[in-house]
Amino acid sequence: MNRTSIGILTALTIFIGSVVGATAATPETREIGGNWHGSFSQIGGVLYVAEGLCVLNIHDDGTFTATVTPGPGANNLVKGSKWSGTVVREGDRYTFHTSSGPWTTLVRQGDTLYGVANDPRIESDIMIKLDRQAG
Repeated sequence: MNRTSIGILTALTIFIGSVVGATAATPETREIGGNWHGSFSQIGGVLYVAEGLCVLNIHDDGTFTATVTPGPGANNLVKGSKWSGTVVREGDRYTFHTSSGPWTTLVRQGDTLYGVANDPRIESDIMIKLDRQAG
């Protein structure tokens, strides 16, 4: 897996630190369960920006899966990838952990998750915004 995929999902997911084992479901993680769709984009990018689409599925047991696909204007560093791991709540912030090590924290406001993270591959910050899907 290339560094761009790692950086992008680090910003997300999606999600992400070192996980020793699965976490039990809590009311805090159950309340954000469901499908979230959105995008990420390089902050302040001018030419060949890093951008893409994200689908995040948060399960009632406190685990998640995420899929990232490059956007139509993305540079050649952005690659599609899939991630999974656990999510932990602290107030209005949700930290997504993967077993591979990286992690990211997103803020929840209503039916929106958002945040800023650094993508190590492009050595630049990216912003992420995901909206909960009805159903």
